[in-house]
Amino acid sequence: MVRGRRDFATVRDVTATVGRQYGGRAVVERKAERRRRFLDAATRIFAERGYADCSLADVCAAAGLSKRQFYEEFQAREDVLVAAYDRIQDEAAAAVLGRLGDLDPRFDLPAAMTAVVTAYLASIGSDPYRAKVAFIEVVGVSDRMERHRRERRHEWASMLESHVVPVVAPGSRVRGAPGWGASALIGAINGLAHEWVLADPRPTVAELVDLLVPIAMSLIERADETASEDLPG
Repeated sequence: MVRGRRDFATVRDVTATVGRQYGGRAVVERKAERRRRFLDAATRIFAERGYADCSLADVCAAAGLSKRQFYEEFQAREDVLVAAYDRIQDEAAAAVLGRLGDLDPRFDLPAAMTAVVTAYLASIGSDPYRAKVAFIEVVGVSDRMERHRRERRHEWASMLESHVVPVVAPGSRVRGAPGWGASALIGAINGLAHEWVLADPRPTVAELVDLLVPIAMSLIERADETASEDLPG
């Protein structure tokens, strides 16, 4: 009898443990799903109405979730804008890095740069909501948002110098002091993309790429250029 009770207790404990583990996974999954819904809703309504004209209640209504659930994820309305912007930028960075990994080993510089710029713009411009949030709605929101945007630009500059250029142009470097040449390219992309989002009709991504690739290539100092400069006169 004692042994039977102990076995029953063990089964009960194991069942409870499995239940907690399952419940824990369910909680994590539900939390991730709620966050995704908030980000999807915020991206859409900020693009449609403008961030300044959307309230926290509007975000919750668009997501089909409550304010209580909002505050479980974010502290303020601006937080969801920052998170939506970061998601767009993170996915664009992943698209660029993924494209770098898929480059044909026989590529030339123009083809490689075309592939990289296309990957970036195709990711952010995959729907008009993402593009409008990334290039328009985040501008001038607050000092905090401007600092955050600057940090993200610096991250892109670092990625261009440390990951992109060494792959597309081995032995080459970005012109100028560290960060400056890359910032020039980022500025060109952002400025052109801003006009692209507002244009009606909107040019294709390929048309933007055709404009940006020569700019990008002009900012890369090729290894053969550096070598020729080092030769005695």
